[in-house]
Amino acid sequence: MTRKNKRYGDEHLFSLRGRMIAAFAVFTVLVLAILWVFQTVLLDDIYRTLKLNDLQKCADVIERDAGTPETVGTVADGLAKKYTVCISAYEITGNGPYKNGRLLSENHVNSFCFIHNVSSSDLLNQLYRNASQNGGEYLHRMSLASMFRGGHGERKEDAGENVIYVKLIPTEKSELLILLNTELLPLDSTVGTLRVQLLIISGILFAAAVAMALIFSARLSKPIREMSGEASKLALGNYNVNFDGGNCTETVMLSSTLNRAAYELSKLDKMQKDLIANVSHDLRTPLTMIAGYTEAMRDLPGEATPENMQIVIDETNRLTSLVNDMLEVSRYQGGTQVLHPTRFNFTEVIRTTLERYGKLREKDGYTIRFEADRDVFVEADEGRILQVVYNLINNAVNYTGEDKTVVIRQTVRNEGGTDKVLTEVIDTGIGISDEDLPLVWERYYKVNDFHKRANMGTGLGLSIVKNILLLHGAEFGVNSKVGHGSNFWFKLKICE
Repeated sequence: MTRKNKRYGDEHLFSLRGRMIAAFAVFTVLVLAILWVFQTVLLDDIYRTLKLNDLQKCADVIERDAGTPETVGTVADGLAKKYTVCISAYEITGNGPYKNGRLLSENHVNSFCFIHNVSSSDLLNQLYRNASQNGGEYLHRMSLASMFRGGHGERKEDAGENVIYVKLIPTEKSELLILLNTELLPLDSTVGTLRVQLLIISGILFAAAVAMALIFSARLSKPIREMSGEASKLALGNYNVNFDGGNCTETVMLSSTLNRAAYELSKLDKMQKDLIANVSHDLRTPLTMIAGYTEAMRDLPGEATPENMQIVIDETNRLTSLVNDMLEVSRYQGGTQVLHPTRFNFTEVIRTTLERYGKLREKDGYTIRFEADRDVFVEADEGRILQVVYNLINNAVNYTGEDKTVVIRQTVRNEGGTDKVLTEVIDTGIGISDEDLPLVWERYYKVNDFHKRANMGTGLGLSIVKNILLLHGAEFGVNSKVGHGSNFWFKLKICE
């Protein structure tokens, strides 16, 4: 099973590295594909669209900012330089199908400009009529191959395109005819150059992507591999492990969680071993005494006395009590216990419990004192509350000091408008250190590695007390100081 898990972990890590390399490769291919489409396939279309937009933008600016023939020249000159567009402006006056055009401005930016080098009134009138028929705008295209011829008279089919944009702007006394001219040159050589560049860039980027993927995947998978190795040790019961998450936030969080889990497992393992040792101790003692006395009564004449029989009965009862308490703790932790609350005299329950200790007081000289200001009634499970009181007194009797004194104090308090009864069980024993206080409610927890066989209990009493009080929703706790005894307390709501 261990080898299988290890093999599965290696496959998982390899898959992580492979996925990272594949992700980098796919991303690189996607970026290169986008560059290839825009820089080669769509370059000519984008170039033509931008040049035509520049013509239209210049015409719109002239219409907006040049309201009179006198200001057209100034506006057109700035636009021609900015957008590298040849601009001519005419003022159109007269009536009839053929109108006269007065040149207002000419702006040359190219060595050859069609509108500046072809002086034909027929062409001017044709452009004017086309613009008038199309709502004041007209786009005229002509192939440069039709304008030039090669050295032997052949036509240059790839010479490009000449574009004239015509814009009519009405004024108070006339119309402004704006001609904007630009050339759309073929980009075959540019596209070819870009393709070669993209091929080189593609190779470089793909190699860089693979290298980066290998580096990053190695850095990411290294702490995971190391943590997997430490987890294998932890699975074999070695809790002296350290999970290092490297520099990645997620792996650092994972390593912190695993280190915490390893610590909790080590603590749980220690408590489990202590539990087995303590249960074995408590089971072995009565069994040894039962075996010893029964063998003596069998083998030795006159040993079958009532006193010896009573010892066997007492030890049997102690053994039964231990097993019952262990089963009860298990049921509490499994959530199967159900409370049956009733209204009863809580003070009388304490008095009844103390009657069980009459023989102990007479025989062993214990002083068990009960202090109560008045009788109080509570609503709770009477049997369970009696068990709480009995276990707390038992614990105090087992661990009180040399004076053998235990005090049970009942006090009525008003907290937040609610009357509550505070019950304290105080002993004069060795006390409990601050670091051990939160742990005394655990099963078979040993203070300072000291385990004392309970005189009248099983060692599970405080764990049972905690579970019962939690079911009742009651407050409880312990105050203690080393060398000055302990004070176990709990609170219940008073029911009048």
